[in-house]
Amino acid sequence: MPAPMRPAPRTPMVFTGLGSRKAISAFDKNVVLSNLIPLSDDMPFWKQHFKQMDLVIEAVFEDLSLKHRVIKGMEEVVPERCIIATNTSSLAVKEIAKASKRPENVVGMHYFSPADKMQLVEIIPHEGTSKEVIATAVQVGLKQGKLPVVCKDVPGFFVNRCLAPYIDESMVLAYELENLLDMDKAIKSFGFPIGPMALADEVGVDIAFHLHANLRGDPTMGQRMSGANVQAMKVLQEAGIKGKRFGCGFLSYPDKKKGSILSSVTGLISKPKGVTVNPVASEAMKPFLKLTKNTAEDIQQRVSGRFINEAVYCLQDGVIRNAVDGDLAAIFGVGFPPFSGGPFRYIDRIGVAKYTDQLNRLADKYGPRFQPAPLLVDMAKTGKKFHA
Repeated sequence: MPAPMRPAPRTPMVFTGLGSRKAISAFDKNVVLSNLIPLSDDMPFWKQHFKQMDLVIEAVFEDLSLKHRVIKGMEEVVPERCIIATNTSSLAVKEIAKASKRPENVVGMHYFSPADKMQLVEIIPHEGTSKEVIATAVQVGLKQGKLPVVCKDVPGFFVNRCLAPYIDESMVLAYELENLLDMDKAIKSFGFPIGPMALADEVGVDIAFHLHANLRGDPTMGQRMSGANVQAMKVLQEAGIKGKRFGCGFLSYPDKKKGSILSSVTGLISKPKGVTVNPVASEAMKPFLKLTKNTAEDIQQRVSGRFINEAVYCLQDGVIRNAVDGDLAAIFGVGFPPFSGGPFRYIDRIGVAKYTDQLNRLADKYGPRFQPAPLLVDMAKTGKKFHA
């Protein structure tokens, strides 16, 4: 069977970082580290430890057959009471649970990367998960210092389900703008900590495009994922645009550790240049460009609008329990502008009727992907707000 989960090699480094920021004392750090027991399946005593487990969190690669093997292997060792949580980001929890002899003990716990810094954890029960298991998963998240939000077992759960249309619209705009940096600048000005192009580079263009394809293939999304040119995105991937960790993303980044050394000519060291558009990406995008004039406000309304409207769909369809959960998850999961209070408080502040009209104008100009969620339309008619 696959090796049992073990503390990652960076674990001591994480605690060293916390100590340097005075977030944890040296004593508390040492107490926590002393409780960690690295295990592997070539150690004869690992089963003794797992026989005492109350909860196991698997975090293997997003491959359904692999997750099935892990669950079956764990259930041969762990006690019947043990909860098996899956840290899946894209697979249906109900499909993962099919490999379990005790599916009522299987639940999703989706941590956001980097897990030691991101506060949100999505708790995803499938239809057969027991209430006790859901409650325990929430309590574990709280003990870890996380913000747990319970979500429905649908493609993308909540945060990634909202993020997919955001990615879709950013890939429409990418081919309309002369400079990709204009989009990131506009979205950062709106209040997001990072723009769409830099975000794709950070998480991995391959991962972002996989998320996009996953949600595009979800029939419940309808025309809400119909904006981007899939062929153009495929050409980008074929050109090697995979993201920052591969050294080839949408953007080129300066080396913060060293500048351009010109000592051979002048004896001086120049400061590194700022972020620029990757010429490889620019070349791959050329055949599909449809340059259109867009102001910063146009960019902000289109990209944020796709995210916000999908958040309303999620509330309407029961993906999240209430608007408070949606606001918190959006802020702590993807960095939705914190000062806005989240997507639902943002709508309340602008006015539900006014925001619905804004989406209708965008739909008239750009197509049905901007059509406001029925819940939003109904609330606009009755004058209701998301928050009292």
